[in-house]
Amino acid sequence: MKLTEKSFQVLDALYEHEVFSQRQLAKLSGVSLAQVNYILKRLLEKGIVKTSRFKNSPNKYDYFYLLSPKGLETKSRLAVRFVTSKLKEYNQLIDVLTKKLISLEKASPVHVIFVGPSEVKAFLDSIIKENHLKLILMGHCNKWKDLKEIDFESFDLALLFDGNAEGVKKISDTLNISEKKLAVLW
Repeated sequence: MKLTEKSFQVLDALYEHEVFSQRQLAKLSGVSLAQVNYILKRLLEKGIVKTSRFKNSPNKYDYFYLLSPKGLETKSRLAVRFVTSKLKEYNQLIDVLTKKLISLEKASPVHVIFVGPSEVKAFLDSIIKENHLKLILMGHCNKWKDLKEIDFESFDLALLFDGNAEGVKKISDTLNISEKKLAVLW
């Protein structure tokens, strides 16, 4: 069994909490109950997770799951692997977004309205500042329909987080705004 990110989530939940059932583990780890069942079986077989019965329980089914010493070591190795992997993805994302923002800057817009999640807007803003780009994020809308509330003369470009060529045409027609003032991030 290859240990995956979901395996790590299960191991992390077992490390952080006392877990008495697979259903509880599913909730704590954010992994479906069926996947928890599959993952736990494999982890138990490998000796990464063990079960322990409550000493004073008359019910023979009362037990809880915990990490074995091998499980603690495995969780640590997985944590390093996943953190490294996520940092690599993060840096690749920064590179992609930096290239996109530089290409937009070359097209001369300065004042930009971002349309999409506020977390992404903050991320774009940090990339703009770190790279000393001349772009200025003037504002933010969660949805493109909110652009109608903004004076179209106050920005050079609306940068759409989740758009496509057909979407740009629809937005342009619906809001009566030039397609030249709309660009997709991806």
